Amino acid sequence: MSLVVPNISDVLMLQYIVNMIAQDGGAAPSGGERLLKLFVNNQTPGKTTVITDFTEATGVAGYNPITLLGSNWTTTTSGGINSAVYSQETFTFTTGVNVYGYYITDLSNNLLWAERFSTAPYTMPPDGGQISISPVLSLN
Repeated sequence: MSLVVPNISDVLMLQYIVNMIAQDGGAAPSGGERLLKLFVNNQTPGKTTVITDFTEATGVAGYNPITLLGSNWTTTTSGGINSAVYSQETFTFTTGVNVYGYYITDLSNNLLWAERFSTAPYTMPPDGGQISISPVLSLN
C-alpha cells in the first residue's frame, strides 16, 4: 500500500514549512521567519546538498539576505499541485557578481530548499543591478 497525503494535508505541511501557522494550527511562532539568500558558487542543488555546499553572496557590495515573514506567504492549489508562494523580492547590488541561484533557511541557518537559476549564472554587470525572485515551494 502506498502512502497518500491528501491535498488539504499538503497545504498544512506547506504552511508549517514556511511558518504561516504553528503546528497546533494557531498563529505562526515569532522567530520562525525564513531567510532568502543567494549563492555565488557553481552549485546544482540535489538531495544530498547541505548548507555548506553554498557560498552565500555575503561580502558582495549591496547584498543582504531578505527576511520572509510567515504571514506574507499564500497557498494555492492548481492542477493537483499545492504551492506556498511569496511575493517578488529584489536584491540590489552595487558591483558585478555571478549568481547561480537562491536558497531558503530558517533563522538557525538550517537549509530548507534551494533552486539553481535555469539560466545560471546570472551575471551582474560591473556597476551592479538587481535580481528579483518570487520564492515558491510546491508539493503534489
